[in-house]
Amino acid sequence: MKFANWKKHIIIFALIIIPIMNLPTQAQTVYTLVVLMDNDVNIAPSVEKDFDTVKTSLSILKDEHLCDLDMTIMRGSEGKIKSSDVFDWLRDVYPHDDDTVMIYYSGHGFIDEQNRHYLSFAEGDVLPRAMIIDELKKIDCRLRMLITDSCSNLVSLPTPIIATARSLGEKRDKEYYRNLFIQHRGILDITAASEGEYAWGSISKGGYFTASLFASFKGDGANFRRWSDVIEDAKNGTIRLFNETIFSDTDKRRLQAKKISGQNPKAYSLPEAIVNTTPQKPVVINIQPQELHRQNSDDGMPMVLIPAGEFEMGTDSFEIPQLTNWAKGYDQTAQTSWFQDETPQHRVYLDAYYIDVYEVTNEMYAKFMQATGHKPPKYWNDEKYNDPKQPVVGVTWADAKAYCDWAGKRLPTEAEWEKAARGGLINKKFPWGDEASHDYANYAGTVGNDVWAGPAPVGKFSPNGYGLYDIAGNVFEWCADWYDKNYYENSPKSNPKGPTTGKTHVVRGGGFGYTANFLRVADRFGSYFANTAYPYVGFRCAK
Repeated sequence: MKFANWKKHIIIFALIIIPIMNLPTQAQTVYTLVVLMDNDVNIAPSVEKDFDTVKTSLSILKDEHLCDLDMTIMRGSEGKIKSSDVFDWLRDVYPHDDDTVMIYYSGHGFIDEQNRHYLSFAEGDVLPRAMIIDELKKIDCRLRMLITDSCSNLVSLPTPIIATARSLGEKRDKEYYRNLFIQHRGILDITAASEGEYAWGSISKGGYFTASLFASFKGDGANFRRWSDVIEDAKNGTIRLFNETIFSDTDKRRLQAKKISGQNPKAYSLPEAIVNTTPQKPVVINIQPQELHRQNSDDGMPMVLIPAGEFEMGTDSFEIPQLTNWAKGYDQTAQTSWFQDETPQHRVYLDAYYIDVYEVTNEMYAKFMQATGHKPPKYWNDEKYNDPKQPVVGVTWADAKAYCDWAGKRLPTEAEWEKAARGGLINKKFPWGDEASHDYANYAGTVGNDVWAGPAPVGKFSPNGYGLYDIAGNVFEWCADWYDKNYYENSPKSNPKGPTTGKTHVVRGGGFGYTANFLRVADRFGSYFANTAYPYVGFRCAK
């Protein structure tokens, strides 16, 4: 577990918030299950310390009259805890719409070769963490949370010495709890350490990340407290505790052998703040004529409103070695240079905008040609590409721009495209998660739901979190931006438009015939010339 320096654990802090159209005045009840595997005497002191941290923090919600707290505690020291006990508890919880359901686990755990996390219960009983998330998704309430504090190593090591670390501040504030637990919605998914690192702790603090995270539920006394602020403070606190730790010679050798120099918590997804009562849920327009919320575009394409706000764009340079090894599973020529143009990962603010639900189809493009006399695309008469419901291909960047102009829209910027593609997730490879699958997209090969050797009719796969279809796979999509491999190094923090000049334009999203690497939401492909038509490049519009 985690009670000594070298003991490895991963804390995954995930909040899944059911999107709502109006902000409730408060969460009525927080139903909490606390699972403490304190039957192992080696980790019992640290488990108890983590419990004290969680219990003290949650009590603020009740003590400050923000909501009621209904807490169930299961202790391994008081009897065997089975994985089925978690599901039994979930079945016995009947929350209202504005309630919260939270599960906290502290104990042993591990990951397999596919980085899937498992939690350990009594006598070899293990439970995939993803199964708990799946069950939480079935519960109809406003906010759902899973916090797991467990090992992430594949091997067990001998008992270490106990580390000591300086304490963090413990200030708490009612208004910041309201900001964080009531005035946010979306998904928060954060782990205690980045890939290849260990998470550390001590008897005095428990897990470094847990201590730092809960100590960060505070602010400057004036500004609205956002989860992004909490995570940033928690990262800094975790790093500080790691740096202040006095490691034994054995621990130092282990760290050096694995080339580990720190512990860097990593956020995969952050919820959006609800300030005042302005809805932040993406609004799908024109799916049904009677539900129109604004004037329809000339092409009749339904569009989705992407709310204003920040997101993490690009790829963390730390991930490149792992990405390269992963990509070699599809293409042995993969090398680190493939991913360099996605760095540095950076936070970008975008104003609200609309984007097409589907890629522009041949049927829609035909209306454009009829109305304007624009020339047909290069592959217009090729039966492999001219089904009315297939995305139009063989269009140059200039063709795509001309269509968008006619429809009263424009091509999305590269930043707009990536934010929309992520669908509210952070640091996931694909719009649906981290595992490539033909069940979610049309790309190289025909497996599972993917039965198309060429472009599939639009909308044949499930949409992402923003309701967008085929944002990964099917065909690449033109973006407005010129391509510059070094653009991220100096790009604006707000509404970046791309370089002012260039030789090629950016395409995004991957497509049929291309491997899963090109489907990644962070992947940048900048080899396509503006006046050249390609059989695997189409587009969608923004506004």
